[in-house]
Amino acid sequence: MSNMAVQSPSAPSFLNKIFGNSGNSAGPAVATPTTSTPGYSADQVQIANTADPNQQQAGFFKKVGDVFGEMFSDMAYSMKMGDTYRLVDMEFRQVDRDMNGQLNQWEFTMATLNPFDFQYADRNMDGKITQSEYAKFRKERIEQSFKQKDVNGDRHLNIGEIGSVGRIYLANRDPRLDSNQDGLVNKREYVRAQLTLGVSLRDALGF
Repeated sequence: MSNMAVQSPSAPSFLNKIFGNSGNSAGPAVATPTTSTPGYSADQVQIANTADPNQQQAGFFKKVGDVFGEMFSDMAYSMKMGDTYRLVDMEFRQVDRDMNGQLNQWEFTMATLNPFDFQYADRNMDGKITQSEYAKFRKERIEQSFKQKDVNGDRHLNIGEIGSVGRIYLANRDPRLDSNQDGLVNKREYVRAQLTLGVSLRDALGF
């Protein structure tokens, strides 16, 4: 698994800088990137920070290809297969501190960095989150965040739609975010990057 560099102990703040708010807000994060962004120079930060949200859109064939790619990805996920499900499973096991196969509210908060969605994720309202409930909730929430950011509706995030520090990774075709290095981020790439970052961050913080 590739680790995205972690520079700050403040988990929610760092997540928001990379991808913008992953909760219910509609716009990208307003945090200004600095020259401390791992692996990138001041010039690269400045170029990425002047991005025009309308400068690049996915073409017809890329959109069609993404529809089929997402369909097969969802099928694999529902069968508990594929890289995305592996990351969700890793995240779940990472925060299931008593290893009983379910999350209480404290464990759920450590997994999602959000204490307010526990009741929503607890679909059968039994006061605990099973691995199946967690997998469904986690993917759904990240996909909602993606949809909010996809301003031009082309099923991809360009350099102006991604979060402010995420622009730097995208401007440099960083495979940790832009796995096919095409300068755009589709939903599958976005979900995987969010999950990879979450796993890496908890590793760094010792969870």
